[in-house]
This record gives sequence, structure tokens and C-alpha cells, in this order.
Amino acid sequence: MKRIIILVLMAFAIFSVSCKKYLDNAYKNPNLPTYSSPETVLQSCISGMHRGIAFDARAIGFYTQNFANIITAAYAPERHGYAPGADTYGDIWRMHYWNMGFNIIDMIDSGKVAGKFDYVAAAFTLNAWSWVTLADVHAEMPVKQAFEKGRLSFEYDNQPVAYEYALRYCDSALAYWAKAEKIAAPTLALGDVYFFQGNQSRWIKFAYGIKARIYHRYSKKSSYLAKEADSVIKYTSLAMSSTADDAMLQFNMAFPDVTARNFFGPSRNNFGGFRIGAFPVNIMTGSVATPGLVFGNTANDPRVKYIMRPSPDGVYRGIPAAQYADNASTPLPDRRVNSFWGRIAETSAPGLGVDTGARTFFRNDSKFPIMTYSEMQFLKSEAYFLKGDLINARAAYINGIDGHFEMLNTHFYGYLNVAGTNSPTAMVKTTIPATEKAAYIADPTFVPPASTLTLKHIMCQKYLALWGWGFVENWVDMRRYSYDTINIYPSYKRLDIISLYPDNGGKLAERIRPRYNSEYLWNIDALKLVGGFDPDYHTKKVWFSQP
Repeated sequence: MKRIIILVLMAFAIFSVSCKKYLDNAYKNPNLPTYSSPETVLQSCISGMHRGIAFDARAIGFYTQNFANIITAAYAPERHGYAPGADTYGDIWRMHYWNMGFNIIDMIDSGKVAGKFDYVAAAFTLNAWSWVTLADVHAEMPVKQAFEKGRLSFEYDNQPVAYEYALRYCDSALAYWAKAEKIAAPTLALGDVYFFQGNQSRWIKFAYGIKARIYHRYSKKSSYLAKEADSVIKYTSLAMSSTADDAMLQFNMAFPDVTARNFFGPSRNNFGGFRIGAFPVNIMTGSVATPGLVFGNTANDPRVKYIMRPSPDGVYRGIPAAQYADNASTPLPDRRVNSFWGRIAETSAPGLGVDTGARTFFRNDSKFPIMTYSEMQFLKSEAYFLKGDLINARAAYINGIDGHFEMLNTHFYGYLNVAGTNSPTAMVKTTIPATEKAAYIADPTFVPPASTLTLKHIMCQKYLALWGWGFVENWVDMRRYSYDTINIYPSYKRLDIISLYPDNGGKLAERIRPRYNSEYLWNIDALKLVGGFDPDYHTKKVWFSQP
């Protein structure tokens, strides 16, 4: 009997150990440290860059009038409003604190232990970029306490604190890139498949570009002309030296889930009800309604036919802000605007997500720019201009225009209509001829002598160079210049007080509210201290837009 009891107890002990091992594997202890390989983590963090920017473009792209909506009456972002009680337009917040967050920290820690200094450097670089992007959009947010484990609430810090952290992370990145150059057999290309493909030189230039962006945020401060402007000039010179260095995200078309494809492509069907706004079209072509406000009532910009299609009557048009409907089709001529996938009067994607009619940033496999040589040149041009050096400002201005033409030709394709048709299937793949670019740059309407160069020239050309991807940077510029429609952004449509979102009090958007489910439900006391519950909080001026 005693023997039977012992056998039963032994069997139970074996079963218990086996069961415990199964349970430990199935339900990991969250308090135990676990690490994924930096190769895997880096891919996830890089993919998060596109998700955060692209999702929030559905708000920011309307503040900047990149886009217009034709199906939703009084679309909140087009009215400079927000979405109460929802996480909508909070994906950059999610990207920073969740998608990157501790993944970045773990990549730094595990990379140091394994001697993979290239991954440590990449992690610091992405962390700097993420802090800048988040601060640009949200202004006040948790910084110093953000990643302290065990906290249940997080105090908010002022916007420049995030920029100061980002500068330190850039310096850490550059120090580790120097160490990474000595690695005998680097493995960075394994985790960096869809960004720089392991090219450390381009990563370093990206880090310098981040520093240039940060210092340019000081443009309205009293110290800028004596200090930060020179830093902008210095770091833009160390950043991208040509469009070959452009920071471009790519997509895995072989992955069976379409969420691995471009957010703006027809497979994901996110942009069917959106059209190009009238503002960018007016910059490229002038406007019958507002002639001469930007570069004159002209149709000489060869980029317009590369980026978009004309209306059925042959005229290039966009949708005015707050129109909430397509242009008229009757009485003729038909003035409707094509979708980004080449469709008239359709608000959904073509069947099976076919992108035959799409171009530039709106194909399923289109690259997504994060930072470009052209952008850096426009930052440099503005810095020189504000310092009063018009000769160098004009030189950088020309480089910025040239860089945008080359970015389109290098990384994207336009599709010209076959003569006499407007069918998305009757298209010819093309690039912008060098002769057309040269004629554009030689035209004093677009590139005046240094003595008559204005901020309007620089900022409107920069706006075009960032159209369709650089939503955050364009919005930073518009807020730095207080949405100035007289001197900086002629033909930008400032909505009257009746059209603006009712909570705005007649003011335009200056920030996006923090992500609802993390802050308005779980971090209430901290959010109250910065006025986050005020109805017009999203119109509160941010730090870089104030003297």
C-alpha cells in the first residue's frame, strides 16, 4: 500500500512539474526580463514610423490642406477640430510610447550586451526622431517620467524638454555609429531591410538631419540668428548630400496581409473619399479664382501633371477646404477631381486593390519618405534667408527645388494620360524630363534673383516638396508663421469662424490632443494641469510658434 502511495505521489510530482513547465511557457511572468533579437525589434520600430505618420495624416494633412474630403459633411480635421472620446488621430502618440517605447530601450540594452553597436546607434537615432515627431504634434507630453517602470501616472513636460532629449539621443547615436564602424561583421542589414538596408553612412546623415530639424524649431526665439541658424546650416550640410541619401521606407509586397503595404495605396482603401486640396494645386498652377497669389496664374510647373490628373475638362483642380463635396459635373465642363487612384466620382478603391491608376505616393508599393535632401535644402535656405544671406539662401532654394524633381524621378513614377483619354488604364509611365526641370528653374517667376527672393518662395516650394508625406514638417512651418496667408501661404484658405470646429473659439489648430485611452482615462490629473480638458486645448499655441 505504501509503495502504491509513493508511486502515485511520484506520478503527481512529474505531472506537476510538466504542467508547471507548460504553464510557464504559455503564460510568461511579465516581471521576468525577456528580449527579442535587435534584428526583429528594429524591423517593428521602422514599420511603426509609417503607421504613426500615415494614420495621423488623416488629421494633419487636412490642417495643412494637403487633402480635402468629399463625402463627410463638416469633417472635423478639415474644420481644425478633433475626435472627442476616441483614439483617432493619436497614432503618433501610440507609435512613440507603445510601438517604439520599451522596444527601443530593450534594443539599446541587448545591443550593448551583444556588441551590436550598429543596432544601439539605430535605436538612439529612431528614439530621437520619434521624440521630435511627437513633440511637433502634441507639444506638452510626458518626457522625464515616460518610461519609469511601476508608475501609474506621468507628469507632463514642456515641448522643448523633448527636443533637448532628442538632441542628446542624436549625440548618443553618433557616438555609437562611430563604434559601429569598427564591427567586423555587421548584421544591421538583417533588421534594416526596408529603410537604409544597413547603410550606416545614410543612418548618420539621417541623425544629422534630425538635429537640423530640432534647431530650426528655435526660429522665433531671440537666440536663433546668433546661434541656432548656424546649427541648422551646419547640420543640413552634414545630412543628405543628394536624393540618393533620402530616407525612404519600403513595403513588403510579398507578405500576404495587405497591412504590410502602403497605407495610402488602394489595397488598404484608406483614402477613397479624399482628394488633393486646392491649395497645393494653386501653388503649381495658379487659380482662375485667385490669380497671381503664389507664383502667378501659370500652368508651367511640370510636377503637376506628374503628381495628379486633370479634371475631365483638362484643367488641374483641387477641392477647396470645407467644401465637403466634389466639384460640379454639370453643367459642363466637368470639373470633378480624380481620386488618388485615378477614379472620377468614386470613393472606394478599385476592385482587388489594383493600383494601375495610382501614382507617386499612392501606389500599393510606393515608398514613404521620412526625410529628404530637398527638405534639408529648404531648411538651409530659410536659415540663410533669416540671417540676411540671400545669395546662399537662393542657392539652397534652387537645390531644394532640384532635389524635389530628382526625388520624384528617382523614387517614384508619374503616369501621363494617353492623348485624348482620361482612363486610368490608358497611361504611360514617365519621369519629368530634364529639360522641363531646367526651364522651370531658369524661370524667374519661380526662381527670382537673390535680391527679390522672399519667404513666400521658400516656404511654398518647401510645401510642395513635402506634399503627400511631410505633413508634420509642413504643419510645423504653418504654425511657426501663424498660418500667414498674406506673406507666406497665399491661397491657403483660412476658414471663417462659422466653418471652424465649434470648440475652437475662432482659432486654428495648433496641436493634436493626447491619445484618449491613455490620457483622458488613465492620466487625468496630469492632463488637467496642462489644460488638456479645456474645449479649445487643441488651439493652444505651441512653444516653437511663440517668440
